[in-house]
This record gives sequence, C-alpha cells and structure tokens, in this order.
Amino acid sequence: MRTVVDATRRKWRMAAVIALALCMLGALPGLALAQSCELDGVKIADGKGHKFYSARSVPRGQSCDSVVKKRNCSGGALSGAKQFQFHDCITLENFLGVNVNRRPDDLDPELIKRADADWVRANVDILIYEKQDKTGEANPRWPYDAWDNFKAAAEGPDKKAILNLMWDFEKEDITPPAPGSEREAELFAYLDTKVLDNLAQYADIIVTGNEPFVNTSEKDWKKNKATGIIPIVAFYERVADHVNTYLIDKGLREQVDLYMGAYTRLHTQKMQDQPAVKALLTFSEATPYIDGVDLHAHVTNLKQIEKLLQFTRSYTSKPLLVTEFTFVWRMKTGLQDDRLGQAFASKWGYDPNTPTIDYISCNVFGMERGCRKDKQVSKAEWDSFLSTRDWWLNGFIPGAQELFVKYGVRGSTFGLTLAEDGPTRKQLSLDRPPWYLGGLFSPAAIEPLPDGEPQPNYQFLDDFLKVQHAN
Repeated sequence: MRTVVDATRRKWRMAAVIALALCMLGALPGLALAQSCELDGVKIADGKGHKFYSARSVPRGQSCDSVVKKRNCSGGALSGAKQFQFHDCITLENFLGVNVNRRPDDLDPELIKRADADWVRANVDILIYEKQDKTGEANPRWPYDAWDNFKAAAEGPDKKAILNLMWDFEKEDITPPAPGSEREAELFAYLDTKVLDNLAQYADIIVTGNEPFVNTSEKDWKKNKATGIIPIVAFYERVADHVNTYLIDKGLREQVDLYMGAYTRLHTQKMQDQPAVKALLTFSEATPYIDGVDLHAHVTNLKQIEKLLQFTRSYTSKPLLVTEFTFVWRMKTGLQDDRLGQAFASKWGYDPNTPTIDYISCNVFGMERGCRKDKQVSKAEWDSFLSTRDWWLNGFIPGAQELFVKYGVRGSTFGLTLAEDGPTRKQLSLDRPPWYLGGLFSPAAIEPLPDGEPQPNYQFLDDFLKVQHAN
C-alpha cells in the first residue's frame, strides 16, 4: 500500500515540476508569470503604463507636455516610440543667480536684492569643518553660524539655493577613502549629521562636489593597480549614491535635485582626454537619480565656454548648471606685462609706465610697503582703469548667457561680492589668478556709497541686471 502512495506522490511532484517549467516557458498562458518593464530607472508592472519624455528638458516657455507620451507594458515590452525614453523632464529656467563660494557670510540680503537674484549658491568645505570639530579649535574664517545667512537667503517666496559639497583631499594631501572603508563611513556620517541635517532642507539643488579634479591629486585620477578602481571616480559615485539615499530617507528627494560636478577646464584637451572625467560624465548620464551636471567655466574667451559645453553635451543630455563663470585666466595673462598707459594715467595723475599690478597693489589695495592708502579709489577711477584694459572682456555675462541658453543650461550663478578686507599679498602675486577683480560688488577696491553700501564693480552688475530683466 505504501509503495502505491509513494508512486502517486512522485507522479504529482513530477506533474507540478513540468507545469512550473511550462509556465516559465510561457507554454501555459493562463499560468504565465507577468513580465514587468523597466526604462530609465522606472519599473512598470505588466498591463500598466507610465509617462515618458523624448527630452530631459525643454526651453523656457515650452511645456514638457509637448514631448510626453504614455507607454504601456505588455509581456515585458513597452508600447510606443523608443524616443520617449526619459522618466522626467523639466522646463529650463535660464536663471542667473549669485554665488559666494565658501563664504556664506557674504550673502548680504541687501546686495542680493540689488542684484535682483532669486538663486544663491555656496559650497561647504567638509574637511575643514570636520577638522575643526576634531581639534576643538574654531577657525574664525569658517564659523558655523555663517550658514545662517545661507538659510535666510534660501527662505521666502521664489528664493532658491544650491549647495556644493566640497572635498579638498589635495589640500590635506590625502587620497579619497576606499569604498566601504572605515574612513568613508566616518566621512559620510559627518556629512549626514553635521552638514546635510543642517542644510539639505534649505537646498533646491545639491551638487556632489566642488571642482573635484582641483581638489584631488592627479595620481588619484588614474586607476589604482592594487584595487583596480579610479579613486576619484569611486568616491564621487559613492557620494552621489549616499546623498540620494539620505534625501529619500529624510523625505527630501522630491524637493532637492542631485547634480554631479562641478567640473573645471573641460575646454582643455587634457581634461577632455581624462578617463576619470569621461567615467563620471557617463555615470551621470546613465544613473536615473542624477538630475544633471554642474560646470565651472573659468576661461580666457567665450569660445572656450562653448567648447566645454559642446564636450559636456557629447556625454549627457541632462540639464546643466554653471555655478561659476569668469574670464579670470584672461585677466591673469593680461596683467603679466601690462602698464597703466597714457589714456588712464594722464587722467588720474599716474606715471603711464607704472606696472598695472603695482597700481593695484599700492594705490587700490594699499598692500605694498611705502603705500599709504586712507580709502578705496573712486568708482569713476576704477571704471576708468578697467575700461582702458585691453584684456577686459566686454559683455562677458550676456555673451555667456547666450551660450547657456543654446546648450540647455538650466541656470548659472556669478560671484556676488569680494571680501571687504581685500586680497592678501600672496593673492596679489602675478602667479595667482586675480579673483580680486571679479564679483558684482568690490567693496575693498571702490569707495562705498554715502550710506556705506558697496558700489558695483565695473560693468558686471549692469550686464547682470540686463540679463535678469530679459529673463
């Protein structure tokens, strides 16, 4: 009797195995497992549909509804034309905001108002703050309460903010931590508790880095023979994944966009040929939760801005940001052998053969020995000085803005103001880029208005406002 029962059981088991196999092969339609679909990071159940777009962004004034189509999933295949392949689309704002780099304390509400700016941007140097916390020695240049200005500037109707995460491994002479290492976990924990918990809720865009190729040694741009990874690539991919998870866990992912960057000198062949640059741009394009790419455009002419935008566009169709743009390298080259010249010197009582850098160091900033300077130069003198420089690039901001619109840049930010105490002697060296000539306002160079408020830099604020009011 037992033998008959065992044989019957074996038959039923065999039948079940055969039925399951046929089901998996699709031979039993009524029992076949439903096959879902996946596209651009979105999973669609069998029999369901989802909206997809034929472009990740559309120009200002155009609606994403013009490039959308619902595609339905059936048996593991999506209906509709393949060009509708993106899960999200935005209308480009073409915004022009202001940035203060690592100095959130410079986000003066009055200056922001005078610039008519809705967007502000700052970057937080995480390793500097971590070192302060570890040593217990506060650095007056990097006070925590300075970020209250960032929070205030980000609040209110129509106000928006960008936060770049800065990891200056080069300055500390260290390699980015290995994936999964104790040091990486320590850094990410600090990022969460000391930076993101404090600032993420005020940001509309968070960028994973700030000039990562400047802040990382060139040896870490290359594949490590022992580990088989490129340290800079592995680290910033991990940062992106970590921040994305953090935003999801905190319920902030719908509020905050996540960008990769900010990449520098992409107009040069050296950077365009870098495998690490290509790897990070490829990652940005292929990873659904990355919303775009941030660039810094420090150039000598507008053609270089177009070149770097063309290169970036060859790797990604996602929206771009340009959170810094200047012609500081043109300024640096122009200062090398520049003299004041007759046109400026005769009007303001200087020797036309005076080296320009000597005039800037002595008469403008009073930083050289023997220079007596009771106050800044007048606005008229400053404008006269810069307007007579052959190396000054007229119409830089409007010219750059035209290129940003052409290449699908979501928005850009320009330097708001320079430090009131002016540059150091080291920063005035001809070997250093003259950042002290930039900014919409230059309080250390130009005497203030009667009410004490800073006066605008030459040309920049006027051009900035022309772009603002044209948008």
